[in-house]
Amino acid sequence: MSPSGVPARNRLLKLQRRLAEEARREIERSIDDPSGSLQRWRDTYEQATMGKLEPISIEEIAEHASGCNVVHFGDYHSLRESQKGPLRVIEKLIEMGKKVVLCTEAFHIDAQKSLNRWNRREIDDETLRIESDWDQRWGFPWRNYVLQLDFFRERGLPILALNSAPDVVGDSFDAREKIAAMRLLEAIGEHEGAILAVTFGDLHVAPAHLPAQLMRVASRSGFGSPSQCTIFQNIDRVYWELAEKGQEQKVQAVRIGKDRFCMINTTPLVKFQSYLNWQFNEQELEESTGVLNLPSISSTIMTDQIWMIIETIREYLGISTEGLDQFTVHTGRNLDLIGRLQKQHKLDEFEMGLVKSQLEREESCYLPRVQVIVLGNLSIRHASEEATHHMNFVMCKDKGSIENPIDWFYENALREAIGYLGTKIIDHKRTCLDVKELESLAARFRGRRLDPLMGATRQSVRDSLRHIYAEIDWLEGRGKRPTFRALAYRDPDVIAGTTHALGYRLGDNIYRNLVNGKLRRIQLKELFGTSLRGAGKSREVWFDWTRLSHDPESDSSPSSGNSRRG
Repeated sequence: MSPSGVPARNRLLKLQRRLAEEARREIERSIDDPSGSLQRWRDTYEQATMGKLEPISIEEIAEHASGCNVVHFGDYHSLRESQKGPLRVIEKLIEMGKKVVLCTEAFHIDAQKSLNRWNRREIDDETLRIESDWDQRWGFPWRNYVLQLDFFRERGLPILALNSAPDVVGDSFDAREKIAAMRLLEAIGEHEGAILAVTFGDLHVAPAHLPAQLMRVASRSGFGSPSQCTIFQNIDRVYWELAEKGQEQKVQAVRIGKDRFCMINTTPLVKFQSYLNWQFNEQELEESTGVLNLPSISSTIMTDQIWMIIETIREYLGISTEGLDQFTVHTGRNLDLIGRLQKQHKLDEFEMGLVKSQLEREESCYLPRVQVIVLGNLSIRHASEEATHHMNFVMCKDKGSIENPIDWFYENALREAIGYLGTKIIDHKRTCLDVKELESLAARFRGRRLDPLMGATRQSVRDSLRHIYAEIDWLEGRGKRPTFRALAYRDPDVIAGTTHALGYRLGDNIYRNLVNGKLRRIQLKELFGTSLRGAGKSREVWFDWTRLSHDPESDSSPSSGNSRRG
């Protein structure tokens, strides 16, 4: 039945489509394609992925694949579910008694000897990474691809490298595919009767690309035509068409042509977010348990992972577990999220507005009254921050709303500082904008006409710098404690940006002093449990911790002194 009569679901579907398209464009802007060949490959891929959708099971795909010499799996390199997907089909093939050989783009052909030694357990993971120059040649998350390697090694099955070094083929897609096709033809002869499971970039596995190269190489070699099929993953238009019919959670895969299929194991937004998160070196949560289980809208797997984050922070700070396990996790994977939240938790108008506004920004949030974590992005950073917010509210026991805008401003900034501290405990490499970077942003924005969103960002940067400069003057004896009432009465988007920037900066200063031994963990534990409610309370706590964590060296800036007030 079509869900067209459900306004909340439709709004979330439109929102996800817009955010996914924005993320896709951001990725395209970051990719260097001097030859222009990438767009031609995309056009061919789009043509290959058209066709009427026929829902099909993973078992039925495996049944079809069992009669092929070569099964091509489209791989989205930064998405962990994309590396799990082929294993769900391959496990079915093994259960049918088929021998399967993994042929992977993730390793260059000249690393085959190292790959063989690893498969025989003669070297460990780290040695394989070093000998194959993984970080420079491939660089996508090792933990994703070692899933596939381990799967095949545990079953005593071969693993073959397919990729070519740039000094051999340059940036030519065509040359890479031709060499991979030649290697596949050799492998068909070397592993007679086996099915070659090829994992290659999703653009490459369109029938007119690598599969066609294999046919041409086989023809020129006088070799019989190898039977092939292509299993794409997470084609955008397939997901959107299923979602329009309310079937995106029910359909595991579809047939889109005679020898073409598509498995659906995540949303387009999560797929593109995975690439952006990879660019920023941010690890992601799992969407499914283990290797073979399919993702679902159940929050159980997310709950388990967030509990592990809470346990890590709790152990580090010496915090009791009492009350910390009473939380619920929801993600944007579920297009019925808004209705489900309203039905299960009876959210008030403010809470519903917060969820919607955060999802529009691809951000996450925590709702303390109902102890609900909503993840708009599956990065560990988002999960850690919201898990920390949960711990903070449980420990400080603050409830209800706050009326005074200035108290509300500083409370929010402190909550951001505490959330940032939690992410630093989980990911020590996390950074935030320092004074110099904020000044650089302010200079870049100066004198430009901006759209409303960027205009709000510019005002947040200006407000943040104004507050920071006044704090530094106060701390160094050049002025009184800052009192910027106007900052608390700005547009909500401006306030959100300012409290994030100021809170993250304070959190970073606290963490730096903690690591340097100037602050103790017991003090951080006390901060987590400090109530921020009451007239002027959040301001007092803010400036107490600003003084405690002040580091003159970290505040050094080329714009020091009163001249910066301009």
